[in-house]
Amino acid sequence: MNIQKVNQALLNKAKELASPTVSKDEIAIEPTAEMMDGLQNATDRVLALDILSRNWHTKLLVEEALQRVRAGTFGTCESCEEPIPERRLEAIPWAKFCVRCQEAADNSRDDNAEFQMAA
Repeated sequence: MNIQKVNQALLNKAKELASPTVSKDEIAIEPTAEMMDGLQNATDRVLALDILSRNWHTKLLVEEALQRVRAGTFGTCESCEEPIPERRLEAIPWAKFCVRCQEAADNSRDDNAEFQMAA
């Protein structure tokens, strides 16, 4: 794997995520005379906040990946310490887990969400 190419891809993604994708108007709370307009604005606001949240999370993952590149640990699963397949890193260069460990983390997160909902 060409580490310079990966580093550049991560830097490009970080730059992309640094530019605003949601305007203040999209998350502003404004009173409306029509109930349906208010519901539409609330829905738009929820979607805009979801985009902001996902971008923030991805930005953190990209920054962590850049740190792993600098540390020389890029491409190693943080859980099992096995190499992450190159195809996975080409698709998601900020991946910090191999597919098996990512699935386990996702399942664990799903189980915890179900437990919290049941409580």
